[in-house]
Amino acid sequence: MYYIDRKKNNSVKWQRGVKMDCLPMWIADMDFKGDQKVIDSLKEFIEKGDYGYANLPKDYYDALIDFHRKRHGIEYKPEWIRFTKGAIDAMYQVIYSLTELKDGIMISTPAYPPFYSTVKESGRKLYTTKMIDSGGYFTFDYKDIEARFRKRKISMFILCSPHNPLGRVFKKGELEELFELCKKYDVLVLADEVHCDIIMPDQEFYPALSFKKYRRNIVSICAAAKSFSLAVFSHCHVIIPDPALRKKFIAYQRHTHTGSVNVFNALSTYYSYKYGSEWLDGVIDVIYENYSYFRKELSPYYEMTNLEGTYLLFVNIAPYNKDRTAFDTLVSECKILANAGESFGEEYSSWVRINLATSPANIRKAVRSLKKLAKEKQDQACS
Repeated sequence: MYYIDRKKNNSVKWQRGVKMDCLPMWIADMDFKGDQKVIDSLKEFIEKGDYGYANLPKDYYDALIDFHRKRHGIEYKPEWIRFTKGAIDAMYQVIYSLTELKDGIMISTPAYPPFYSTVKESGRKLYTTKMIDSGGYFTFDYKDIEARFRKRKISMFILCSPHNPLGRVFKKGELEELFELCKKYDVLVLADEVHCDIIMPDQEFYPALSFKKYRRNIVSICAAAKSFSLAVFSHCHVIIPDPALRKKFIAYQRHTHTGSVNVFNALSTYYSYKYGSEWLDGVIDVIYENYSYFRKELSPYYEMTNLEGTYLLFVNIAPYNKDRTAFDTLVSECKILANAGESFGEEYSSWVRINLATSPANIRKAVRSLKKLAKEKQDQACS
């Protein structure tokens, strides 16, 4: 119902996989055909042939706000919302507008690779705090975070929630403790929440801005790109409740001419928010079934994270890759192309990030290869 063969569609994910003769389970997009209601709505717009300057639909903000209210119980206000081309662009703009050159910015590792580059390339100082791993269940090291806040001039903490690559959906208490520390040391929270709509059935997502006590200290980034696989339509929201912070951000956008909206790109988000909830629920069910099968079959052999949100699973290939990285092991021995763990933090070379948003047939193929690898290595160790 959802799977689409992307081999001939100029897919970055699949073209690289074909080139390397591997099953591609890397870059964060989905192998699912978009919602037909969204396709039909875009087709209707295109067939009108009117491609002149255009405004957003009058109820664009209503569609966005209503979607997030129903899905996450959060009530955004239209005046809080600004636009960027994408999440990485949003991060750069927030960093440039709300921090100063050489300010300290902290990220928790493992971390999405652009977190490293945006901080460094913007001329800020990067500080990292390693998350605590309890058998694949990662959480914040609050003692380490506070010690670094106390000793360093850190003005921003970049939060990834739900977490990429860990698939964590942080509990209310986890976020409250983090936000309290940030408030105590006057550290602005930049919350990357682009995966917020892909939440597994047994989990609850808490938007950063749902914590009213800390709103003046939080900026949130959200988009429909991951939820509805809209990467080709570059469009993102920066949500800033605090008037003083918002004023600075708007001034930066005006100065750099970066606040305009590509209305055609925005339409895919608009139609998805209006019509796509049923499609999204079905996709989440497929992802959860893929994850459940993957864990059932492979947890006896591999440490892996608990998938609470996103469609990205962090898997530890040790002790089956002693002579090379997990990425190289999977390519050479399993014909699986995943994301290299060391790209999320140099100490994670035995890990890979695996994309589960594909067909059950592809998941079964990957499981067979990974199980074969584990059994062969175990047999070699016993011989």
